[in-house]
Amino acid sequence: MHKIAVGYFRKQLQRTGLQEEYWVKKMARVTNFVYILEYVAILGKLVASRYSNRLYRQYTKDHDGKRYNLTAKKDLLIHFVDCLTVAIDLYKQRMEWLTTESRQIFGVIQEQSITIVLDIGVSSRAEFNLCCQALRMVLTQQVAQIAKFNLIRAAEDPVKWQEKAVPVTESSVKAAVKWLCTLDHLPAVCHTGPIEALSEAVCDDTIEAVYYFVVDDLPECMKHLLLQKISESPCPVHTVSFNAREEETITFLKELSHLTSGRFHAFAERTDGLDMPEVSTNWHEEETSLPAQDLTKLKGKLPLEIYYWIQEQTMWRLATLVQ
Repeated sequence: MHKIAVGYFRKQLQRTGLQEEYWVKKMARVTNFVYILEYVAILGKLVASRYSNRLYRQYTKDHDGKRYNLTAKKDLLIHFVDCLTVAIDLYKQRMEWLTTESRQIFGVIQEQSITIVLDIGVSSRAEFNLCCQALRMVLTQQVAQIAKFNLIRAAEDPVKWQEKAVPVTESSVKAAVKWLCTLDHLPAVCHTGPIEALSEAVCDDTIEAVYYFVVDDLPECMKHLLLQKISESPCPVHTVSFNAREEETITFLKELSHLTSGRFHAFAERTDGLDMPEVSTNWHEEETSLPAQDLTKLKGKLPLEIYYWIQEQTMWRLATLVQ
């Protein structure tokens, strides 16, 4: 295998999460012998072994610099191609699952008892309705699968859905969706509402984590106070960015979650190449599906073309080994 091709493979596999040991160590163990470069005293210089000169493909390991001659037969290389194809397909399925429906919007809820703090003060009524519809997807698809939950709306006077997290039942999820429908559209202002809402959330000792759902960007005036308050949180605070416009907001939310060993997730509404009407404002909790144009917007900006490209390039490189 050519050194450049191996380097390409190693970088791609490391980046996509497939372990290098899967193929490099296993294949090296059964398909090659070391390329020797030794000092010959009588000649006074380093001499490479000639038993494989231009006979075998070679690759070099990055960590120790050793060079190997690849001696695998075609059947064995085809077997490795098949194994990698299965691994890539599993990876692609996982990425498709992670980047669809509420998981793309909110990430994956991993705890069994949570509170979601809603910081949804935005200037646009259409965006407010879109994020409420996104939250409904999260409630019906993910929260419905855990044990306990609560919702707190960040405002000048934080609004709790319940005093503490309540058990998840079909009726409690429906009640939470109905409560979402009653929320008023409030423009974003610089206040301490999110700080108070987060403080209320972390005081509930029945929960495992807090999810801080932030729509649009955060005012500069409260970032420092948020960092101070959240650093004292007894549980992880995971941050979820919905349609942030400024890179500074993303950086800040990452730092905020890092302080409490939380996770960060970002979602951006899909607008490229779309010519759609404003988001409907007359949706109800009884509706079982979102309007088609809203679903399209909530697909976000995470196309899978990059994963298909990785697969195509990887398999093309491997195919050169069996020709």
